Amino acid sequence: MPEPGVNEAIASVLGDASLSRQSKVARLRQLEADALAKQRGGTEGLEPDRPDDGEELRAIERALMSLGETAVDQGPASL
Repeated sequence: MPEPGVNEAIASVLGDASLSRQSKVARLRQLEADALAKQRGGTEGLEPDRPDDGEELRAIERALMSLGETAVDQGPASL
């Protein structure tokens, strides 16, 4: 399961009618960058290994796809 804060943040961004599509995408991209940084920190031994890191990225990716965007490449070379 993704961290509770991630799910709430995604729901808040998607549900905010005052935000333009572009603003929603920008906020989701920041969440995506943060999740990738956490995952990268785990692979470098900076943070404890969290088996659910991928779930956060998948949830953010689904939100981006709902706005017609694609996610960044998350392959091993991107870590």
